[in-house]
Amino acid sequence: MIFKINSGDKAAFLNRMEKQGETVSSKQIKDIKLEDYFEVEITNPEQLEIAKAILKQSPKINTLKERLTKSTLKEMVRRELYKIYS
Repeated sequence: MIFKINSGDKAAFLNRMEKQGETVSSKQIKDIKLEDYFEVEITNPEQLEIAKAILKQSPKINTLKERLTKSTLKEMVRRELYKIYS
């Protein structure tokens, strides 16, 4: 899943992720300086749950948009099918 977050909230988001024991690598982050936001791509399911929880608990972190990646969607479908057929 790709999250678009206001550039001013980058440090707050990354610090909160780190406090939860999840570091976000520089390969996961793409700065869009002209439009004043950054994108962070999270594919790890544990990291994704933590990111969603942080954004839900922190209304001051301005999330512009969330977008599913193909790999995240595949993983979500795989987990749901596993639950059904297990």
